[in-house]
Amino acid sequence: MSGFLILPLSAQVNLTKDSTASKEESYKFLFAEGLRLKNRGQANQAMALFQQCIELKPESPAPFYELGLQFLQEKEYATAEGYARNAWKRDNRNEWYGILLCEALMAQGKFEPCAEVFAELQKSYPDKLEFVTSEIEVLQQAGMQKEALKKLSRTSRHPSLDRWKALKEFEIQSALGKRDKGAAVLEKWLKKYPSDVKVRGHLAESYVAAGKKDQALKHYQWLVKENPDNPAVNFSYGNFLFKQGNKEAARESFLKGFRSTEVNPAIKIAIITEFLKAGQEEEPDPAVIEMIKVVYETDQGNPEVDAMYANYLYTIEKLDEAEPIYRRITRSDPGNYLSWQNLLFILNEREKIEEIAAVADSALIFFPMQSLFHLFKGIGAIGLKDYETAKKALKKGMAIPGQAPEITQQFYLSLSEAAYRTGDKEEAYRNFDQLLALDPDNTIVLNNYSYYLSLDGEQLDKALDMIKRCIEHEKDNPTYLDTYAWVLFKRGEYSKALEVMEKVMSLTIDHSGEVLEHYGDILFKNGHEDKAVEMWKQASKQEDVSDSIDDKIINGLK
Repeated sequence: MSGFLILPLSAQVNLTKDSTASKEESYKFLFAEGLRLKNRGQANQAMALFQQCIELKPESPAPFYELGLQFLQEKEYATAEGYARNAWKRDNRNEWYGILLCEALMAQGKFEPCAEVFAELQKSYPDKLEFVTSEIEVLQQAGMQKEALKKLSRTSRHPSLDRWKALKEFEIQSALGKRDKGAAVLEKWLKKYPSDVKVRGHLAESYVAAGKKDQALKHYQWLVKENPDNPAVNFSYGNFLFKQGNKEAARESFLKGFRSTEVNPAIKIAIITEFLKAGQEEEPDPAVIEMIKVVYETDQGNPEVDAMYANYLYTIEKLDEAEPIYRRITRSDPGNYLSWQNLLFILNEREKIEEIAAVADSALIFFPMQSLFHLFKGIGAIGLKDYETAKKALKKGMAIPGQAPEITQQFYLSLSEAAYRTGDKEEAYRNFDQLLALDPDNTIVLNNYSYYLSLDGEQLDKALDMIKRCIEHEKDNPTYLDTYAWVLFKRGEYSKALEVMEKVMSLTIDHSGEVLEHYGDILFKNGHEDKAVEMWKQASKQEDVSDSIDDKIINGLK
């Protein structure tokens, strides 16, 4: 918020000399009304009234405090500091004014003046230990470790502060580079309270940092023996073992912690990430896989955990299992780009064409500048035979800069398909030529371009040359061989076309209606009319056939 609303003159309280209300009564009324508006969520109107209160009674700290509080909530920290300082100046015995000032100062990184305020508050509230601890902590944040240590040493003994003081002295001594002194403080504490897990854990980690592995191990062994089911202990010990290169023992320790639902899943994911960084194997490490599975069993439903597990399933090509998890993530965490991407790749791989366009549309709500999602929208629309939508989506995606070359090629390929289907053959062929200029041996382009030319009965020599080049790369691809047979058929080379088509039929069991129709046409021209009719009848039961299929069954080919 950059300012506050000033009420029009007509809305302000009448303070003319004819008014019967005193200035004090007007102040009280305005302040009470400001609080009422504030509680109703009408912040601007409330702030305008608090400003009037300041004009009426500038010596009062309360309206300064209310304005400072509001600016703090709006994250205008410098302005909040100004108002808070005015409130504090008028009453430095009020703890709330001091706390507000400290919050505004800390938000700006002004730790040293904040420490001064906490010191002042201690004079008025000597029994409030939080002001003592806060002063020392902000001195640390200010980088004033020696001053913090002096203040700590002068802090009076108090049972509730003794443990905090020991940990704080350890922390400060470590920051000053005096790890041995810090460790000695904790060793002394543990002689008195040997079962203090937190202190012993800090001490063990300190010894690790100092390179004193034997001393660290001694404390870790005690911790594990006395607290075998404590997740913090298991993670700390596992981290120690991992750094020593003992990955197997580290994994066992981590797994104990992973089974706890009390541990933040982000910590578990961070540990797994470290294992992944350390691994050099091409195949997933079985130890990492086990950890991923345990975390998913324990924390299923957490978007980050779900994403990690789904990505693992995707990596090992368990697409049936990964798909529903990715769908869940796109609902619970729609800002997860990788989940949208992988879900679309899965739908494409599993040929769920009818769903691709809808999922891509949803992804584009969150990632409108991601060309890949425009590409999938175009591919999905082509599958639904909505070619105009496809062309629009593809052209929009192609205009987005920074695409990978393979994505650019896929745009051209899909746009060629959409253009051809809408009768714009020139654009389709132009795109195919551009693709071949980029990648002369792209088998998909060679096949599709050749097939479309054969359908149109155009440039059949060029079509034959392209499909031959394609077959050189993939000799047993039934799709490419079908195109080859069809080009030969269109060229009138019927016997050779039949030879190729027989190979197509032998390579797979399930054939599309289009392939069966092609086979029937080739059989007919080779004099096998009865078998041709049989193939056409089989083809007619499927969708991807020509409009003339029924006529062929009755009248044959002309």
